[in-house]
Amino acid sequence: MSIAPPRTAADPAMSYLPHMRHPANWITLAGLAAGLAAGLTVVSHGAAWEAAVLIGAAMVADLLDGAVARRTGTASEFGHGLDSLADAVSFGAVPALAAWSAQLHRLGAAGFAVAMLWGLAVTARLALYLVRGHQPVNRGLPCPPAGVALVALAAAGPAAGGVVAVAVALSVAKLAPFPVPVTFARKERSHAPDPNSLAGHPAGGPARVPQRPGSADRGPARRGHAGPVLLGQGRRAGRSAPPVGPRVR
Repeated sequence: MSIAPPRTAADPAMSYLPHMRHPANWITLAGLAAGLAAGLTVVSHGAAWEAAVLIGAAMVADLLDGAVARRTGTASEFGHGLDSLADAVSFGAVPALAAWSAQLHRLGAAGFAVAMLWGLAVTARLALYLVRGHQPVNRGLPCPPAGVALVALAAAGPAAGGVVAVAVALSVAKLAPFPVPVTFARKERSHAPDPNSLAGHPAGGPARVPQRPGSADRGPARRGHAGPVLLGQGRRAGRSAPPVGPRVR
């Protein structure tokens, strides 16, 4: 029985300090700071337009951090998780607070329920994004543009009923299973976590392609020979496919 050595503060799994050497994480924190500033602006003097501008700045930071992480070879699960937590504040809690302060408070309990729905929908989508890792097709409306749109609409001063309708529609769209256009999904693909969560370097080698159940039974090792095999070759003739490479003894 082997006993793992104790971890120290220098271990990336035990401390955030090693991760703060990477510029992408500082960009994520800058976006979080913009989101927090937007929330404080709303609480202090209800300036919805200032909050919309600050949340827009947080969206720009959210677009940049993943691209910088991949370009510098510093993508990691720490950055992936930090990004999702920052998004929950900047595009979940703060837009709900801003919309409530600007318009939804006029509707009482109904406006309160819509603000709660917004925060829950954003949190649920970000939780799914956090655990699913890289996917070839992203589904649902991304949270950053939805958050900016909601706060800008609330700041424009339409009827509270219109803000409710838009907030509910965007909340449903964030959780809907429709595929996202490539332009919206580009940031999510660039910020996909590194398979080695502690290495702090880009993944090496080609991407792994999942196989259908039972595909392993058609592999070369099952047939007793090495080398690639054309699926279905010789199957229509009622016999096994001929070996392509040398036989394994």
